[in-house]
Amino acid sequence: MAGVLRLANGEAVRSYLLGRWAVTKSFDYRRGGGRGELQGFATFTETPLSGVLMYEERGDMQLEGLPRPVEAYRLYCFNTSKWPVEVYFVDDPTKKHLASLLPELPVHTSFFVPLPFEEGAGAGPGGAAATFNHLCVDDLYSGHLQAVSPRSFEWNWSVKGPNKDGSITASYQRVEP
Repeated sequence: MAGVLRLANGEAVRSYLLGRWAVTKSFDYRRGGGRGELQGFATFTETPLSGVLMYEERGDMQLEGLPRPVEAYRLYCFNTSKWPVEVYFVDDPTKKHLASLLPELPVHTSFFVPLPFEEGAGAGPGGAAATFNHLCVDDLYSGHLQAVSPRSFEWNWSVKGPNKDGSITASYQRVEP
């Protein structure tokens, strides 16, 4: 992947994401959350289903006002066999009433966001980016995932609504392929 990143299909996205990444995430909520930072790792691993990656994030989260960090954990599923790539919630208790999108997996999956990657469009020179939205009850999460280089990407959110007002910024650096 020298020069321009070409994330023009699911296989390219799968190849790009697969592996382990160091992640630094900052939270800045004016309403409905707090301020803090997470340091940890995110791993994209293959599942038995072709083109489906499991995203597992683990780290220590230090929130303003707490004396010590707490362990944080997040799990998503990336379906790169779809175009645009789709990201799914995994075992979200608020979505259990919905049919699982990938019943072949031992976890419940439900739709979260699409990743309509485009080259150029807000990605900076040589990168690719996807912009997307997710309505969570009455709060709108506006996201942007930007592949900055073969070894780094950013996944950022702006949150606006009656219950939440804030932002989440995350930077990923490849640790191993």
